[in-house]
Amino acid sequence: MSAPNSVIVPVVTVQPTASEIIEEVNDGVVPTDKFWVSCYKTSEPSIHTKIHVELDEEDRNLVKLNPEDRSLVFEFLGGGRNGYRVSASALGISNVQVLTPSQEYTDEEKANPTNPKRIDAFDISPDGSRFATGFLDGSVLIYPTSSTSSTSTYSSRKLTATANSSKVYSRPHLSGVTTVRFFPSSRVLLTTGLDFSLSILPADLPERNSTTSKPSSITVQPARTLRGHTRSVTATAIVGVGRNIVSASLDSTIRLWDVPSGSTISTISSSSAVLSLSMGERFDNAGAQAPADEREVPEVQSNIVFAGLRDGTFEAFDLGSKKACFHSKAPTQSQQLTSIAYSPQTKLLTTGSSKGLVAIYDVRSSFETPLSSFVRQEGGEVLDLAAFPSTAGDFISLGLAVATSDGLPYVATIGPDGSIHADELAGVDCDPVRQVRVRQFGDGGQVGQEVWTASDDSVVRRYVY
Repeated sequence: MSAPNSVIVPVVTVQPTASEIIEEVNDGVVPTDKFWVSCYKTSEPSIHTKIHVELDEEDRNLVKLNPEDRSLVFEFLGGGRNGYRVSASALGISNVQVLTPSQEYTDEEKANPTNPKRIDAFDISPDGSRFATGFLDGSVLIYPTSSTSSTSTYSSRKLTATANSSKVYSRPHLSGVTTVRFFPSSRVLLTTGLDFSLSILPADLPERNSTTSKPSSITVQPARTLRGHTRSVTATAIVGVGRNIVSASLDSTIRLWDVPSGSTISTISSSSAVLSLSMGERFDNAGAQAPADEREVPEVQSNIVFAGLRDGTFEAFDLGSKKACFHSKAPTQSQQLTSIAYSPQTKLLTTGSSKGLVAIYDVRSSFETPLSSFVRQEGGEVLDLAAFPSTAGDFISLGLAVATSDGLPYVATIGPDGSIHADELAGVDCDPVRQVRVRQFGDGGQVGQEVWTASDDSVVRRYVY
C-alpha cells in the first residue's frame, strides 16, 4: 500500500542457491545447470526466467550466464565483489546489483534447519571485530568476525561456523531480547528486553586455549542493570563515549540514563508508544535549553532524538530542553513507524513503516511533507533502516539499507535529482530480515561499505557494497 505520489521501486530476486549452482559448474561437478530469476514491479507484468550456466567452449575457466528471456541482461558484477548485475528495460530496471554474501555466520546450536532460533537483535561492533545476537529466550551471544578474503573465483559465500569459534554467552533478560548495541569502544554491549530492563555487558572475547588451540567460550553477567520503564524497551542510542544512554519504550517514554549510577536523569513523554529511535544534532530553532544535570555529558545538550511511533507519526525531542520540538501529522493510512534513521552527512531523516513505505525528510526545512517516498511490493514491512553517505563524484547522497519482513532486504540510493535506485541483498530464502547495519571500512580513496543482516533463519550475512 503506497502513499500518493510515492515512487514504486522494482524488485529483483535470484534463486538463493544460484552461487552453489555456478560453483558446481565451474568445478566440473556438472556440465550445465540453471537457476531462476524474477523481476517484479507493482501493477506491471513480471519477468520470470531461467539463467543457464555453462563453461565457455574455448576458455574452460570462464563461466557463462545465458538468460532464456533475451530481454534480460544478467552478468557477474566483477571487481572482486560477489553478485550479479541485472537490467530489464521493460520494468525500468537498469544496472541493479544483486549482491550475494561474502560470508554467512551460523551457530549450529541456533541455526538448526528444522527449528532455527530466530535472531531478534543484532549489532556489529564499530571496529568490526565482533558481532552480537539476541534471542527470544533472553540470551545474548557475542562472536568474533573473520577476514572476508576468499580464493574462490565464483563462490559468493564463505561459511563460517561460529559454533566452533570463541564466543561470549550471557542471559541478561528474563524474556526476549529486543535490541543490542555496542558502545564506541567495541568492548561493552548495551542490551534491552521485553522484561522492561536494560543491561550493560562486558564484550571482550575469550582467548583460544593455548594448550589445545580449541576455541573458548565464557559466560558473563551484566555489569549493570537499568530499570525504570514499565513496558518493553524498543530502542536505544548512546551519547558520546557512553556515560549517558537514551532508551525508548512501549510505555510512551524516552529516558536519559546515567550509566555509572544506573539512574534515570530525565524522562520525556511521547504521544504514543515508541517503536524506533535515532539521534542527531540539535536544531537551531529547537528552543531554550534546560539547565544541565551534573550527570550529563556535554553532548546531551547538542542532540535531538527522533522517535518513530506506533500511531504512524514521528516526534523530535530536544535533549537540551527535555521537550518535544516537532510532531508529524497523522498518516492518511493506518500504519506504524517501525524504523527511523537519521543521516548527519546529508541532514536527512528517513522513516520506515509497517506498510513498507519509506519516507525521507530534510531536517533543515519543514517536516510536514517528505522530500520523497517509495515502496516496493505489497506485504514487505520495513523492520529496520541503516543510513549511510553514498558518494558519487563530489556529491554525497543518501544511502539506505532496508530490512524487510518478506525476506527481500535491499540498499536504496537517493540521487541528487531525487531518483531512487535499489540494489538487492540476496541469499535469504523468504525468512524475515529483522536487523540491518552498515559499517564503513578503509580510508582515503579506498573507502567502502559493509552491509550486515540478521534474519529468522538464525544466519548473519555480510555483504561488501
